[in-house]
Amino acid sequence: MEDDFQTMGPVENFGRTVNFWCRASSIYASYKMTQARVALLRTHKKNSNVTEIVDRIWHKQHTESGKAMYELCINLKGFYIKAGQFIGCKVDLVPQQVCESLSRLQDKVPAMKPEMVRQIIETEFSPRTLKDLFQEIDLESTLGSASIAQVHRGRLRTPHQENDGKGQEIAVKVQFPDAERKMRADFWNLRKLAAILEKYDLPVQLSGAIDELEGQVKLEFDFRNEAKFMDAISDNLKSMKRQVCIPRSVPGLVTKRVLVMDYLEGVQLAELSRLTQAYSERARKAAARRILTRLSKAYGRMMLVDGVFQADGHPGNILVMKNGTVGLLDYGQSKVLTEDQRLAFARMVCALNDKKDEDVLTAMDMMGVLTKNPHQASRLKHASNMFDTLGSLDAFSAESVLKLNPITRFPTDYFLVVRVIQLLRALAHNMEVDDFSCVHQWQGYAGTAIKNAKRGQSVDIKGI
Repeated sequence: MEDDFQTMGPVENFGRTVNFWCRASSIYASYKMTQARVALLRTHKKNSNVTEIVDRIWHKQHTESGKAMYELCINLKGFYIKAGQFIGCKVDLVPQQVCESLSRLQDKVPAMKPEMVRQIIETEFSPRTLKDLFQEIDLESTLGSASIAQVHRGRLRTPHQENDGKGQEIAVKVQFPDAERKMRADFWNLRKLAAILEKYDLPVQLSGAIDELEGQVKLEFDFRNEAKFMDAISDNLKSMKRQVCIPRSVPGLVTKRVLVMDYLEGVQLAELSRLTQAYSERARKAAARRILTRLSKAYGRMMLVDGVFQADGHPGNILVMKNGTVGLLDYGQSKVLTEDQRLAFARMVCALNDKKDEDVLTAMDMMGVLTKNPHQASRLKHASNMFDTLGSLDAFSAESVLKLNPITRFPTDYFLVVRVIQLLRALAHNMEVDDFSCVHQWQGYAGTAIKNAKRGQSVDIKGI
């Protein structure tokens, strides 16, 4: 496993590209063959159990493809881990078997060996050693390991009286060697794959989403940027500290490749359903709604009022802490919205919540979202699907509005906004909160944004 973290040269890069296309084309071809097989079966087999046979065929296909996608991501790492994490969250769009396989990528990626972690930390903080920095640090196990880094638990060397003389509990995020170079190289492959899917299968601007993600990734590899975003968001959400907890960086212990921050004690959201099995159905649903509401309101406040938000949420980055407080981790991908973008989105939220069709269409124009034809009913459907959790982005259905009236222009700055909404939609689906509407949760924040704009009050992004 150590070899996976060595520097990659031209030969290794070429081999990595070949490896990707061999695996990806095999998965793609298997789906095309299954589509043809099912179509042929429906044409020639008219008996009553054809649906059951087709379901079994697709179940097998999705199960095998999910395993193949997981192996692709684990084998190649880099951006493929991040792409797999994103796909694995889409339980409302992606087959369950695929989601189950890819959900393992959220924080269980094979980790670096302890000696390599030690070497990176001591190189970044030279001439200080691990013993100089930490009272204790567990290099043998990780709190999580994902696409570009792994996280270890420890205590600072400086004692605090409130901790009975023990140092502050911290989490230490350490970047994988050569991770940035690998991930940048992956984008070429993903753009080519996106072009194929856009042309033959998905009427969605995948290339635009990849462009936006690539821009974010450039920032993600400098943990000093992540610390700035994390600390700013922590300040912005102070008034919600009983509902949402954001860690802060430790001053003087942040470099490009190592980030030392507050340790948050909690249970990953992905593990919550297993831990609440003994609860009554009513208690489980009440707890799920409370957690989802707190998370949703935090995102609403970030996007609509503060103009800066964490954009890489998935169940592995969300903790349920004591008293139901939600802990939100990982600020490597964070986004700043301009005043005009916030205001246009706020108008969309208000219009959808108030069910004012004319205002929804006006907000779409303000946001710069264009469709192939001006058909109002389909444009309204697009708005609901993209900007409210009650909607659904089903790109594969023949009746999908994405196919009936394709989106021809979607500003890349809003891709990460839609990503947040898709996360909340997927969580609501998984947690069986079927009537959850994010625009209903966000109407107050949207109203505040509009009122502040009318008063000429702008947002202080604090130098980000």
